[in-house]
Amino acid sequence: MAFGSSLTVLAGAAAAALSLIAAPAVAHATPHSAEVHNVSRGAVVRAKTADQVTPFLAAHEGLTGHQATARAAAQQIHPTAGTAFKDAGTNRGAFANQSVTTSLHPTNSGTVIYTPTMYPAGGSCIEVTTVYAASEQAVEAWDWCNNIDFEASVPIDSNFLSRYTNGSSAYAVQISQTNTSQNTWTASLYNYQTKTYDTLYTSSGSTQAGTVGWDINELYSDVDGNGRSYACADMSGKTFSSSGIQVNLNGSWQAASTSNSDARFDRPASEFDCADRSYQMIEKYDHWQVVG
Repeated sequence: MAFGSSLTVLAGAAAAALSLIAAPAVAHATPHSAEVHNVSRGAVVRAKTADQVTPFLAAHEGLTGHQATARAAAQQIHPTAGTAFKDAGTNRGAFANQSVTTSLHPTNSGTVIYTPTMYPAGGSCIEVTTVYAASEQAVEAWDWCNNIDFEASVPIDSNFLSRYTNGSSAYAVQISQTNTSQNTWTASLYNYQTKTYDTLYTSSGSTQAGTVGWDINELYSDVDGNGRSYACADMSGKTFSSSGIQVNLNGSWQAASTSNSDARFDRPASEFDCADRSYQMIEKYDHWQVVG
């Protein structure tokens, strides 16, 4: 296919909302030789996620400046909000604690929620996204250099939470350039049981997504007859966040801030077609939060 281009679930009767507790800070390190537990890769992932490709590409039109091969229907929306990473010319990676939950199951087949989703600046081959679709809920790696498709996937389930969230319901993800001459990038998740990074996916080549990066709230959604996004009902009473966002500039990790990041990808709240939704950049630009 060518392309030109910490949530803690409060389950009591009085608690319908999900509130985020930021995951503890973890040290940056070279990924461990171990693979992410229960990860699938390659053709099996491409087949399983075939119905997500058009929504993902359409949702990224405003980020990459390119159009999806198939155009979204007029009643479908794909707005974004969050942190944009500036291309400083020395970008070597990005890190964040990303919220995750097992309780979000979109009911509309035309709605996919990618929240949060992270792509480092500097020409990364990999984007790691938290996917909530009617058919599955997973943390997935999208390859922007080869196949331009989902290439790795791990289901969001109790096994994932026990290994990769440490009870905080936010997973720590790091995407780093591991070979500059070949533009090799590696995405890894921090395993709180082994206290090492497990490899999710590795890819080399030339990116088709550009050199500006992001860590954002993003969705692709149908709109009902009343002009309301179906994602609004799906996300109602839930809080999503990305915290501790960092960028690697020439080997030095630093918090996302006004010097290395901005909000160029933020769309007006009205474009989310959800009057109940609220969004806040809590700390520019290393912590944002959205409440459905």
